[in-house]
Amino acid sequence: MKKSTLVGIGSGIVLVSLISYVKTKKKQLEDLIRQLEFKVSKITDFNLSLKHIAMNIHLQALNPTSEALYINTGFIKAQMLRVYHKKTNKLLAFTNLDTNTIDIPNGGFYVFAPIHIKIPLLTGGELLLNQLVTKSELQKDFIKELAFELEIAGLGKKRIIKF
Repeated sequence: MKKSTLVGIGSGIVLVSLISYVKTKKKQLEDLIRQLEFKVSKITDFNLSLKHIAMNIHLQALNPTSEALYINTGFIKAQMLRVYHKKTNKLLAFTNLDTNTIDIPNGGFYVFAPIHIKIPLLTGGELLLNQLVTKSELQKDFIKELAFELEIAGLGKKRIIKF
């Protein structure tokens, strides 16, 4: 066999191995992201004005798997958080996140930077009024009436996680 033939065969083997490695890693990463759990850990700076209801939402991502997730490449980004009213499924607010550095050890959690949202008072007014009339713990009960969607984009796909 010629030397050029051996180099061509060797290059082909390396290329096929590299492609299969990347596909395997991509599948593992997709499975890991699918298993992540998200929750609102707390609400701070709850503010009511004549124009809007403003608050900072502290979001956590929990990793229940045995694998650590470390992303600092820009391939995967938490792009947007949307807030809905649970009963009517009406969009109340959204905010752009653009978070692409995530480090979650196995069994651990990642705390996103506080996410500031403003819900227009006309939109969220009825919800807030119901909470004021019936409940004393406004913040906790108000947040129970909300549903959240986190949009994650990575590896050519977008995924919506509802919590």
